[in-house]
Amino acid sequence: MTLHNTITLKEFDSRSLSITRDKESLEMLMPKMDRNLSEEIAQVFTYAVLGFPRLKLTILEVVFKDSKYLTIDKNFSGSEWLWNQLGGGGRLKLGVYKHKNIDYVEFKMPKPKVNSDQDKFNTLYTWQKIDQDAIDEELNFAEFEKFINNFELKIGKKSKIITDFKGRDGDVVYWNTETSLIPGLIYFLTCIFPLLTKSVNFSKPEIVVVDQPVITRETFFYNLDDLLESGENDLIECKASAYFSYNFTAHPTKLNSEIIRSAVGMLNARGGTLLIGVREDKDSKEYIKFGITKDFQWMNEADQDPDFEKRMGKLTPTWEDYQKVLRKEFMDRIGRTFFNECIFISWEDIGEGKANPVARIDILPAKTPVSDEKGLKHIRFSNGTQILPVDQEIEYFKKRFPEQDIFEKDVNKKNGN
Repeated sequence: MTLHNTITLKEFDSRSLSITRDKESLEMLMPKMDRNLSEEIAQVFTYAVLGFPRLKLTILEVVFKDSKYLTIDKNFSGSEWLWNQLGGGGRLKLGVYKHKNIDYVEFKMPKPKVNSDQDKFNTLYTWQKIDQDAIDEELNFAEFEKFINNFELKIGKKSKIITDFKGRDGDVVYWNTETSLIPGLIYFLTCIFPLLTKSVNFSKPEIVVVDQPVITRETFFYNLDDLLESGENDLIECKASAYFSYNFTAHPTKLNSEIIRSAVGMLNARGGTLLIGVREDKDSKEYIKFGITKDFQWMNEADQDPDFEKRMGKLTPTWEDYQKVLRKEFMDRIGRTFFNECIFISWEDIGEGKANPVARIDILPAKTPVSDEKGLKHIRFSNGTQILPVDQEIEYFKKRFPEQDIFEKDVNKKNGN
């Protein structure tokens, strides 16, 4: 069904998977479909894919005067494997072609290169034809053709839809050019969704249901409302801001130590999810999702950090730079190894998109003890984070990491100890 500028793909118990097209377009310098051609100014339309707690991505429709293609935006938060396949727009572009009053794309999907081992992490997928006799199995989508027909999308031969067709025939998906939402839907169904279903080969989550009901390490699979309904506990922590104070003398590239402490505590315990831009109402005890707009304002008004500016450029009040600050602080104060393996930064839409989201930091349990930049090993218990007395700390880590022998030393990967 179509809802304003949103296509809802599948209904879940408390949320939906949807594709939303921005009403506004941008003009920017973009690479052409042919890599050998110079960049040109294009009109760019964006489609946000919503409903995946562990995945944030945007599909781009890039329109030049003489050509058009679909690709993925570089603002991406998700699995490394999926990012490598999509290549931040560098790979898997899908050309959109026009004939009279219809648009069409080649009916193909990403598949492993011929004679490659698809179970290897570094195997790259390329555009290949879809087997017409096994469409549903190929795309991992039940009754695919029936589904797309609901949106007046059809599959057919080029020779049947193009007048005076010449050349090699093949299957295409085609639609009326007036249907603006279709390009984003097609790219999702034939490129992103098949890759997502293949990517489970490269992750083996340990799902254990407990009484709350919360899944032990997979708070990843719950949306924002689900998490807040559970309330703060050993797996969920809410913070109003990433900063200690908007009048504090530190630069806006320095996070409140409570953020670092909570992350270390979750790494040392069962993992969990840290939400920034949420606070509990003292009277109603309900959680208010107000976002990080004040953090953005602080980033804009505070004095610039010369070290950050030298490394990463001028700090701007945007989600992209906010994410850079989070990433920098986690790597500098906890360690690059733990960040790369266990910490995933994304955002939750509360009605204003990236202009004012709730920041979401999903954390997997670490494989070895973790400390902050001071060597302190915080541990998450119930809805709080604390440091245990030395004897209790050693006992805790012996049970938490039974394969480890020494716990007294600082094991922060950043400083190499």
